[in-house]
Amino acid sequence: MKLRISPAPNHGRTLSALFRSLQAFSTHQTLMHTCPPMPRRISSLALLLAALAVSLTSAPRARAYETDVQARDPSTVVHKDGTYWVYGTGVGVGQFSSPDRVHWKFRGPVFPAAPAWVASAVPGNKNNIAWAPDIRKFGGTYFLYYCYSTIGSKVSGIGVATSTTLDPKSWTDRGVVVRTGAGTDFNALDPCIFEDAEGRPWLSFGSYFSGIKLAQIDPQTGKRAANGPLYAIATRPDMPGNAIEASAVTYRGGYYYLFVDWGSSVAGARSTYNIRMGRSRAVTGPYLDKQGKGMAQGGGTLFLGAVFDNGSGRPPDDEVGPGHFGRLTDADGDWVSTHYEWARDKGGATTVNINRLAWDSDGWPRAVLDPGPYKVVSALATHDLLSVKGEVAPAAALQTWYDAGLPGQRWTLAYRGDGDYTLLVEGPTGGGLALTVADGPARPGAKVILAPDTGRAGQRWHVQQGDDGTYMLFPRSGAGAVALDISGNSPNDGAAMEQWTANGVDCQRWSFRVR
Repeated sequence: MKLRISPAPNHGRTLSALFRSLQAFSTHQTLMHTCPPMPRRISSLALLLAALAVSLTSAPRARAYETDVQARDPSTVVHKDGTYWVYGTGVGVGQFSSPDRVHWKFRGPVFPAAPAWVASAVPGNKNNIAWAPDIRKFGGTYFLYYCYSTIGSKVSGIGVATSTTLDPKSWTDRGVVVRTGAGTDFNALDPCIFEDAEGRPWLSFGSYFSGIKLAQIDPQTGKRAANGPLYAIATRPDMPGNAIEASAVTYRGGYYYLFVDWGSSVAGARSTYNIRMGRSRAVTGPYLDKQGKGMAQGGGTLFLGAVFDNGSGRPPDDEVGPGHFGRLTDADGDWVSTHYEWARDKGGATTVNINRLAWDSDGWPRAVLDPGPYKVVSALATHDLLSVKGEVAPAAALQTWYDAGLPGQRWTLAYRGDGDYTLLVEGPTGGGLALTVADGPARPGAKVILAPDTGRAGQRWHVQQGDDGTYMLFPRSGAGAVALDISGNSPNDGAAMEQWTANGVDCQRWSFRVR
């Protein structure tokens, strides 16, 4: 599926020009999160533009699940009467609606003027910029949580508004829920509202400082439950600045899953944002990652990352800096919404993606990669691609080769479950030929060829992302012991592809870039 991004009615052309001007001004001044001691910096112009502009007038190419909404810090997506809604950082909280999860329309601010409590609780916020909202329906009413803050301090507050219809002009503010100031060790930012297995609402929140907190919510008022304790559920005690924020909690199959963002944002292609996860049998924790380390002790298994521009000259991914996990359970399954700090096909602007959310047989979630088509780029020599040697045909060998736009360099992904994919190129008769381990079970030195897709273990590749954003490809027939490898660790064009003992070196690491 290919999407074309179309202009927002009436103001697409003007706002495209404004966005180009804004990017020329500074890519660092758009809707900002920053590291302590200044937890966030805000550009009023950038926030206003993001609240107004939901699409650009044109784009060179859009990814399969990339939307045309430019909402930063998006809420969970909700669905009512055939319309999807998402809310984002902006003037008075930006509202966006869609008939299909892909094409979105800006519906104005929730609050044309700042709620009454903001003037006294956050006196430094003079421009009605609200951050990182989230939304949930319980008791027949939608509860929208949002936050206001100030530049360079913990003077922040989370508020709540309610609506029974989601009509853009129907919201009633209910006041402040959590406040923080200079004397607190946490920050009232980035709320996530969710329900536990018994239907009781909870609010997770926090940004930097002492990390992520959890409080039970009164379902009648939307405020904190009377005399309810505050739980500490995630932090990064060994990381200077404690760069953790944007928590989200969801329940499935007897576990609560906690997602948080690590790293820095609003640095364009140099943003290091990535999403980490853990799970717990109890809503209050402890939340443990896949290695059993508590998230309150700095643990967190990678859920989704990206190759960012680290200054080495190595090209970044098509999209950099994923954050703000949201789960939508729809008629066609589970979906995960995220925003990316930087998107190449948006000229460096923020984008929101909605990808299929899959659950492995061990219960852990994963974001399913877009089908493509892709060029598969080596981390060893980033001008080289995974390529068919010679004509695309059964039994053809694989090698590295520079990007020549050849049919044998155009790969699509078919998801098979549990993190496994089949990598396919189109054959001469139109059928898919699969990346295949030759000669039976995978072992060090085994060659890689093309073969008709029969679904056998040597054609199922476990695609595992590393902390640097690149991927390793493990054939299922190798039981995780071997990986797709460039023979001899050669950076030269024409190097043969084979299997070798998995060791994580650059000749075994790959990136998927959209064709």
